[in-house]
Amino acid sequence: QIVNDNKRLVNSSVNRQNPVRTRTTTDAIVYLVQFGQHSSYGAQYDVETNHVLTGLDKLEKSLTKLYANYLDNHPNVDVLLFYDYQNPPTNKIIEQLSMNRPQIQFRELDEQLWSLPNDINLNRLKRPKFSMGYRHMMQWFAVLLWPYLAGEGYTHVMRMDDDSYIHTEIQYDLFDFMRRTGKKYGFRQPIIDPVHGQGYDELVEEFLTDNPNAATPEQIAYYNENRYLGFYNNWFIADISFFLTPPASELLRKIDESRIMYIERTGDLVVHSTLVRLFLRPNQIQWFRDFTYEHMTLIGLEGSKGCPQTGGVSRGIEAMTDEEWKALAQSIKARFDGKSCKRNKFIVKEEFVGAGGVHMCEQLDSSCGYYLKLLLENDNFLEKNESATPKSGLI
Repeated sequence: QIVNDNKRLVNSSVNRQNPVRTRTTTDAIVYLVQFGQHSSYGAQYDVETNHVLTGLDKLEKSLTKLYANYLDNHPNVDVLLFYDYQNPPTNKIIEQLSMNRPQIQFRELDEQLWSLPNDINLNRLKRPKFSMGYRHMMQWFAVLLWPYLAGEGYTHVMRMDDDSYIHTEIQYDLFDFMRRTGKKYGFRQPIIDPVHGQGYDELVEEFLTDNPNAATPEQIAYYNENRYLGFYNNWFIADISFFLTPPASELLRKIDESRIMYIERTGDLVVHSTLVRLFLRPNQIQWFRDFTYEHMTLIGLEGSKGCPQTGGVSRGIEAMTDEEWKALAQSIKARFDGKSCKRNKFIVKEEFVGAGGVHMCEQLDSSCGYYLKLLLENDNFLEKNESATPKSGLI
């Protein structure tokens, strides 16, 4: 058991809002869904419909693209829509999202899984802009997800957010690729995240000192060269056993028991990136670059509300024509026309559109480049589907 208060998983009841299906797969795609507006970030505006998108609107759009560009051709995977017990979907929403999508299951995170650990004083929480629900979300994706899924017999997981959009077709089975090539973790977009929280780096250093064989000197050196380099984990795919096996599980326990994620708002992005970079070799990590992917965090503060803060759209290699890319980039840019987005540069490039952070980190001559080059030396790009003929397509 990873978490300190065992009751959070052992005694948790899982409420499935639709009938339990007989599973034939060990693979899961997971969403943590909100049906209203995000409490910590800005809302997304849809130019075509001329209105602000709710969580349900974004989720419907994300699922539509996920099915068209992946699941219709690779259906042997469960799609688990998790929601917190205080904000359940209506029967109408369940019916709408489940229609012609047999893989979907609704999962309630009850009070055991969606609550503040009882040893935390609310007065200690820093960065009050981030809601309690946001902190629960970080805890879920960093700590609680792995034993939950393993307990249900899953071996691999892919995360999507309700505002994660796969814009082009993926012609091979992502989960089979991970198994066949021995990959343990895959990501789509790299990013620099300098906000680790007070005491986090010291906690990691203490663990490595106390466990000198946990990581090789080479892995530690790669990590220390740029500790802030991370994986923008609104999309990732992972072998669940990695996070449940020492040394990753031991450091994860230490991080969890420190309560730093709640107190300092140390993000699940930071935790994933630390564990993966310290305890996996480069040939066990895959930087996926062959599909066009969008995720953009928007500012929730007045004055720049709704402007890009982080992320954007990364163009997949050979995934779409120049004309298709230009049309997509212009449609993204149109969302922000008329806004005064001075705090963050909005860039449109041949391979990226959005806020500058991800684009900068994707460049091999950037401060992220030394590590990305290590991953590319072990890239299995050509092994993903040797029989597939690359083609463009935008849905």
